[in-house]
Amino acid sequence: MRVLLVLAVLLLAVPASAAECAGEAWIESTLYMGRGKPDGGGVGDAQVRAFVREVIVPAFPDGFTLYDARGHWRDGPTGRPVDETTLVFVVVHPPGPAADAAVRTIAETYAGRFDQTAVLGSSRPACVTFYGPKK
Repeated sequence: MRVLLVLAVLLLAVPASAAECAGEAWIESTLYMGRGKPDGGGVGDAQVRAFVREVIVPAFPDGFTLYDARGHWRDGPTGRPVDETTLVFVVVHPPGPAADAAVRTIAETYAGRFDQTAVLGSSRPACVTFYGPKK
């Protein structure tokens, strides 16, 4: 009985397959990019706009979403808690190595340009449908 319960929970946790998707099976990729800098300064709005224009738009010209959030994490070397403004980048894209590489390039470029220890990335399956006006 216990094994059946565990199996049922695992089956419920599995994302829908492409066959179960009523739309298109794509990937949703998210990057969490801190705006604090080690020197105590921060990544300014003009710097973010330039980064978006120079790096993100060429990588995903069809669209993406950006928003500011508050991030909280523990600094590895010091163990102290860090609370900072965070730029969140979300893009939904067809699966494939080109899009994966573009997301990785955005993260690595941001980390290098703005002296970040790391940029957190995540991805998950997404069932995508484009809606238009009802006719």
